[in-house]
Amino acid sequence: MQNGHCSALNLGVAVSEDLEPVVSVQTGATNPILKLFDDVRSRLVETGTRNRLVHVNRANTRGNVLNIVNEKSNEIYRLLASGKSLRFRALGRDKFDAESDEIHLARPDEEFTEDRYSDNLLETLLGPDSLQKKLLKLHREAQTAEEESGVNLLYLALGFLTWFEDVNSKVAREAPLVLVPVELVRNAKTSTFDLKMRDDEFPTNLPLQQRLKGDFGIEYPDLEIGEVWGPSNYFAQVAEAVSGQKRWTVDDDAIQLGFFSFSKLLMYRDLDARSWPEGVLTDHELTRGLLYEGFESDPALFGPDTKLDEILSPEEIFHVVDADASQAMVIEEVRRGRNLVVQGPPGTGKSQTITNIIAAAVKDGKRVLFVAEKMAALSVVHDRLVRVGLRDVCLELHSRSANKKSVLAELASTLNNGRAVPAHPGPPFDLKMMRDRLNALTGELHRPIGSSGETGFSVLGVQSRFLGMGAQPPQTDGVPLTELPRDALERLVDDVRAYAQLAASEALDRNPFDGCRNLALQPVDLTRLKTELESADVLGRELATAIEEVILPLTVDLPVAVASIEALEDLLTRLDGLPPKGGALAHAFLAVPDLDRLSSDLEAGAIWREARTSGAESFVEPAFDAPVASLRAPLIEGVGSFFARWKASYRRASRELAGLLRTSLPKKASERVQLVDRLLDIDSKKRSWNEDREYLANYLGDSWRGEQSDFAHAAAVARWLSQLKAATVQFDLTGAIEAVSDPGRLRALQDSLHSSRDAALSAIHLVSETLDYHPEDAGFKRLPDYLLRDLSTMFSAMSREISRYADWSRISRLRDRLQAASVGDVARRIDAGSLDGSAAAIEVEFARAEALWKIAIGHSEALRGLS
Repeated sequence: MQNGHCSALNLGVAVSEDLEPVVSVQTGATNPILKLFDDVRSRLVETGTRNRLVHVNRANTRGNVLNIVNEKSNEIYRLLASGKSLRFRALGRDKFDAESDEIHLARPDEEFTEDRYSDNLLETLLGPDSLQKKLLKLHREAQTAEEESGVNLLYLALGFLTWFEDVNSKVAREAPLVLVPVELVRNAKTSTFDLKMRDDEFPTNLPLQQRLKGDFGIEYPDLEIGEVWGPSNYFAQVAEAVSGQKRWTVDDDAIQLGFFSFSKLLMYRDLDARSWPEGVLTDHELTRGLLYEGFESDPALFGPDTKLDEILSPEEIFHVVDADASQAMVIEEVRRGRNLVVQGPPGTGKSQTITNIIAAAVKDGKRVLFVAEKMAALSVVHDRLVRVGLRDVCLELHSRSANKKSVLAELASTLNNGRAVPAHPGPPFDLKMMRDRLNALTGELHRPIGSSGETGFSVLGVQSRFLGMGAQPPQTDGVPLTELPRDALERLVDDVRAYAQLAASEALDRNPFDGCRNLALQPVDLTRLKTELESADVLGRELATAIEEVILPLTVDLPVAVASIEALEDLLTRLDGLPPKGGALAHAFLAVPDLDRLSSDLEAGAIWREARTSGAESFVEPAFDAPVASLRAPLIEGVGSFFARWKASYRRASRELAGLLRTSLPKKASERVQLVDRLLDIDSKKRSWNEDREYLANYLGDSWRGEQSDFAHAAAVARWLSQLKAATVQFDLTGAIEAVSDPGRLRALQDSLHSSRDAALSAIHLVSETLDYHPEDAGFKRLPDYLLRDLSTMFSAMSREISRYADWSRISRLRDRLQAASVGDVARRIDAGSLDGSAAAIEVEFARAEALWKIAIGHSEALRGLS
């Protein structure tokens, strides 16, 4: 952290036993330190007319200023001091020049009344839109300035002094007199801005005071606010002080809202050595060292090879936030009174270090003043201290906290909380024990591991390097490699790279025998194999043609592969069974959105037709439409009682039933009831399909003949179609219906597929058995999943390049040798294409390093704790 480029933040921390000066040396006019202070102060005070505290061009309205008109300074101050918010009123109209788009002011013709002085409206000559744009810009820039520097720059200037640089000057200068610290607050109701006074001190216009004193010998009065005070009191003092100057005037009610900076003037006053006790500032050792004498080089507390644990005891270290070794060195240098500069780019922990320095200084009973150029730097350190519970040791003296009320509240809170004495932790025995354990761990990390020539640290480094490169954790068992010395490992790595290079050269022109496990075929075997390959090629293409003859007309969504044969045979079986002359009806049923509903209605119709046909033997035709439900109750009554049969209702029901029969009326009441129930059942079966009469008529089309429709035939067609739709493959139903319209064509497809299948599968199996062929070894699909024409192409390539079998045999034997060296899995992954030569070499070294690390932690309890 002490080297590198500087951050954009210039941070300063002053630590002292007591902020009261303790060094006193007599100084005189010839004191070089005093002369340096005077030179610095002269550069801080800008009394030229470019300083807005010395001259404001009130006629220029394009800058970041807003002129207020028709108001009284006393009334404005009274309203603001009472805590009221003031709003703004636009008196002008927005006018736009078509060429320049500049905003012009327009004075309204409006009668003025005195009561407007005491209202809460600040009047401006801007139009409404121009006013809001101006206020928004002032608000944003005021916020930005305060966030970056922690200082408010927005003031409402009440009263202006008009003065001239000499008696002959014709250029009138205007300087603000009373500067009221204010802020613009957005009004949530009106979405406009209100003006409020801040609880800050009213500054005296020091540049104007210095300019008037230096050029004219005028004692410009200091601004002192009393309980009963108004700006007019101060204006009178200023008017009296400049009364001797001709043409100089004080405009009590000239008012402007704008930006005024006093930061350098405060420094000007602080650097006045004459306002300090004699010699305290000029003779302080830090002042003389920084400005005049420089500093003597102190011997370094810590050398490049210093072990901090041997110098710093845990009892001495006080860190409230994390600190690394370099930060700990800085903290201890400061605690021991060393002067130093810490440099580092953003994010290297400077604010973190300052937090620890402040906490340690407070713990040591010292007072700390922390200053920074930007408020963000102060906020970062303050937030860190608050988060660790040190809020009560912090006193904010910047931004909105830099007022008496906030300072007194902070002091009261700290005093109240200081009455509680927190419990002090005991000695850090556990920390010391942990430190010693970590140091012991370091020794174990550098202990040699067997005869491998490695240490725990070196193999951890190997693993870290590979992980940093993005290498995957090794899958290879590295235990057999742990006995290899470094030179043997290097030879093995060279062998792995050579194998990978050979495999890559073969991959450029893929060896057709990749996946063959039989490496012992002799010349005669290869001659026989060539014939088998040619036969498998031809028969495979014939099977592909047979499958395509099924797939193409039916548009079946299946590949032309062995694995598709079973599904195709199932489809052909389902195609068989369409009732004769059922093609047209099947085509019509394709448009049915709910085939299950249609099938259910047709099955119900077929059941009704069978019951109706059977009932026609016992009942006359009108009986099927007769209302017989009312006959059942009297007849049921006759079943249970002999005397009920004499009732008129029983005899009437019997006569009506007799009129519906083709045969004579049964004598038993129970049999008569059964006849009625039979008619009711037939009627119920009719209702089960008749309720969907329109639905059936719509989809049966020309086959619909009402009650005379052939329900059984239509139901059989619907069943066939449902069974066809249940096939496991996607296909074209229209093509399927056309295919079965010709039974001979369907039978030919089935026979062709069966015969081609048997011959081709037999030839493919023979080749596979001869070569012990396992394409999945090479990362390919299983043989049944191959497209048959691709499989035939592969067999054809083997037949043409039968001589390359020897190449495959050689690379396979090399793989076997790597297997014997315990890196066979690496060879397999090279074959699969998941490892190239570099990755394979890393795999071997990585696996060995991991295995050696496991041996190291097995021999060391300290390293086991680390893992």
